[in-house]
Amino acid sequence: MNTRIERIRFEHLREALGIGVSEPRLSWIVQTDQPDWEQSAYEIESFSLSGEKLEQSGKINSSKSVLVPWPFSPLTSRQRVGVRVRVWGKDGEVTDWSDLAWVEAGLLSPEDWRAQFIRPGWDEDATKPRPGPLMRKEFSLPEKVRQARLYITALGVYEASLNGKVIGDQVMPPGWTSYHHRLRYQVYDVTGLLQEGANAIGVMLGDGWFRGRLGFGGGRVNIYGEHVALLAQLEAELENGEKIWVTSDESWKATRGPIVYNNIYDGEIYDARLEPIGWKEPGFNDHDWPGVIKTDWNYHTLFAPLEPPVRRIEILEPKKIFLSPSGKTLVDFGQNLVGRLRITVKGTAGTTITLRHAEVLENGELATRPLRYAKATDQYILKGEGVETWEPRFTFHGFRYAEVTGWPGELKLE
Repeated sequence: MNTRIERIRFEHLREALGIGVSEPRLSWIVQTDQPDWEQSAYEIESFSLSGEKLEQSGKINSSKSVLVPWPFSPLTSRQRVGVRVRVWGKDGEVTDWSDLAWVEAGLLSPEDWRAQFIRPGWDEDATKPRPGPLMRKEFSLPEKVRQARLYITALGVYEASLNGKVIGDQVMPPGWTSYHHRLRYQVYDVTGLLQEGANAIGVMLGDGWFRGRLGFGGGRVNIYGEHVALLAQLEAELENGEKIWVTSDESWKATRGPIVYNNIYDGEIYDARLEPIGWKEPGFNDHDWPGVIKTDWNYHTLFAPLEPPVRRIEILEPKKIFLSPSGKTLVDFGQNLVGRLRITVKGTAGTTITLRHAEVLENGELATRPLRYAKATDQYILKGEGVETWEPRFTFHGFRYAEVTGWPGELKLE
């Protein structure tokens, strides 16, 4: 008999790091070469990180293999458990045990949060576009790290880095929810990004759905609040067993960043001349950066997502570059898509490249009428230091065609 258990999932999640429930339901797939095979029973066992068997369900007579109830004691915050499954067929034959699948609980209670919501300390005019702030914190680790997790979210959207390296592959987390009721937080395994000695965490914030223009008929701004903010809690266990917490608080620094404008509908303007070189790495001089202040938010709204995040799933090369009847440079990607452009360019400082997006053409020109109030326009201002690669962080567009203006030299497919 060639029958085996594969693809164990917890609440349908393949990556169950930081799951937000204490009793996650399990699902699995049975692969078999017997066309009439049917499951008649299952058994589940759980294990600790050290390999010690914790609990077992015993044999349960059931054909159920999707969203099977958690048969063990409820998980506690941060607890990591390995689970394996075996099943019986209708004729009484039993499979081998599956490989271990791991599930790790997130922060299941508001009391687990030591971090504070923080925002830039400067005054802003909430009626005008505001640049995306940068926030940073340096810290030192006396020994090598055995394990580390970053629990993080934002009022707005964020991109986080440790020691200059972007954390994770999510796009525009924490995503859109009714923030006053539910605010997603993300959990990242950052063990490999930390180092003994000096470390730095840097976070770039954007308006997102929180305070950016949103809604029909032109929409409105500041629906959920006027200030973007950060909540971050880094928990590291060192090789000697010591635990270190680095949390967002009033010891962090902030400054206005190179994203001078960002909006879901209208696009992003990025001035590369305003990038503080090395700001995401340890040793950067942030003495002239303003401080941050605490801001109030209800921790009971925090929850771990129970769905896969938004990620880049495909890179599409342009199919054709051509001129419109009016002489505009248009790029055709051959299909309608949701995404944004990544450009690689070399030019003088201050050169502004403008990228406009649309799904269709009208009389050979970019058809912007269907966009109604959305500008769907990104701009990149070069810093003029060799080859520069950029893509927007805090916007996205539905498009097939892009109109490119301001490109230094000839725009080519390669």
